[in-house]
Amino acid sequence: MKRQIGFGEQIQAMVYALLKKLEMALNPLNILIRCDASVEIGLGHVTRCLVLAQSFKDKGHQVFFAMKNHALGINKVTEQGFKVHIAPTPFNYDHWLLTLSSQLKVNVFIGDVRDGLPINTIMQLKAQKILTVAIDEPSDYRKACDLCFYPPHAQLDNLDWCGFTGKIKQGLEYVLLRPEFYQKHKKVKNEKPNILVMMGGTDPNNLTLTIVRQLLTLVNEIDITVVIPPNHPDYCVIKNSAENVSIKSNITNMADFLTHIDFGIIAFGVTAYELLTMQIPALHICLNNNHWQSSEFFKKNKFAQRIMKSDINNMNAFLHIKPITNNIVSKNMIIDIIQKKVGYGS
Repeated sequence: MKRQIGFGEQIQAMVYALLKKLEMALNPLNILIRCDASVEIGLGHVTRCLVLAQSFKDKGHQVFFAMKNHALGINKVTEQGFKVHIAPTPFNYDHWLLTLSSQLKVNVFIGDVRDGLPINTIMQLKAQKILTVAIDEPSDYRKACDLCFYPPHAQLDNLDWCGFTGKIKQGLEYVLLRPEFYQKHKKVKNEKPNILVMMGGTDPNNLTLTIVRQLLTLVNEIDITVVIPPNHPDYCVIKNSAENVSIKSNITNMADFLTHIDFGIIAFGVTAYELLTMQIPALHICLNNNHWQSSEFFKKNKFAQRIMKSDINNMNAFLHIKPITNNIVSKNMIIDIIQKKVGYGS
């Protein structure tokens, strides 16, 4: 015979449930972010994950990074004051992430990496009641995640979603930009058009010098501002190439810097959205077919033009784009959705 639960026991159960919910709502979350950066990979994944990490930290949560042993990415993260857990050798994804998650008492796992992270690892994390999140992820492990966030350029219909039971969020409100891009900025009026040349944080294909030389040949009465690190192999050559060419490195406030820019020639990546929020037209240099497809959103909406890196000697046909007049900046919603999903603050 099934025992009936008495009224007093019901009250105790309700109080216990409310206390557990209150505990979840008030205790800070432990968040583990998996990403990498290197000369070959670039800085894009780490840059946007740091935006996410800082936002969580500002709300009182604990954030940890799980990274492979690439000095560029590790240094970037530790400079911002976050703890990095480096992958051991020999490398085993399951053992590494599951052990870390247990040791750190992780509530939320966020993946922004394309190195073969197994679906099985995500499933085991979920079995530990860990919320699993993928950021702009085409890799198969996304299919096991609870939440997948994508910018508007992602062509999700081209991906296999078989077996996926989570939620997909796509739009400009899920683009990870630094806080300064959500503030108002006054555009500087330049005497001559100021053209930005920026081939990502590392310029792995060494395209910057070629583009600068093309601009000096094709266009008169312009200023050229180049963003490259001091250790770039062509730094000195570019610096001394012409009086109207200047170099910037280690920019602390990108939004403020971009108020001085009239047009951007950039490698496709997060900078495409930074220019868009600042209403700066651009030419995207696409390093691969994925970049070409991703840039379609910008071309279709007349925010930018695009060429493959093999065509940079034919840039002159793409340097005339009408100014962007509509304001597309919106509040980033990723943090709020993740907190709500795990019951924090509710």
